[in-house]
Amino acid sequence: MRFTPSILGKLVEPINRRRFQATVDSHDGDAYDKSFHSWDHLMVLIYAQLSGAEGLRGLEAGWNANCQHHYHLGSDVLRRSTLSDANRRRPVGVFAETFETIASQLDRHTRREGAAMLRLIDSTPIPLGKTCAWAKSNGRIRGMKMHVVYDPDTDCP
Repeated sequence: MRFTPSILGKLVEPINRRRFQATVDSHDGDAYDKSFHSWDHLMVLIYAQLSGAEGLRGLEAGWNANCQHHYHLGSDVLRRSTLSDANRRRPVGVFAETFETIASQLDRHTRREGAAMLRLIDSTPIPLGKTCAWAKSNGRIRGMKMHVVYDPDTDCP
């Protein structure tokens, strides 16, 4: 039977694997991971973005449901705990530099539009404990969440 690449496989073709590995090595991105390498992590993150996965359980189920495509992507099955550990430990510079490399291949108009959309969003939990009776528990923390949006186009520090 003739091989036909998956849509995800076609989307990641512009990423040069050797250059990506050089980026990983420069950031020491695979220092703590023996089986879930940066390439696997990148494939899962791209899949998560395209599939609209909202949590690790759904991402794991969706990714593992199409395991026949993993071989040609150079990846393997996914475990929630492994992805969670990698998200915590792996330096973000690996993915930022990869994005810069891909973005540099775009035309000027598309790069300008992409720069206009750049913003960083952070969600930080604020533990309140039992000092505030109104604070609800979400299972891990009793308190509230603060959402911060960083927009590089504003003049605010």
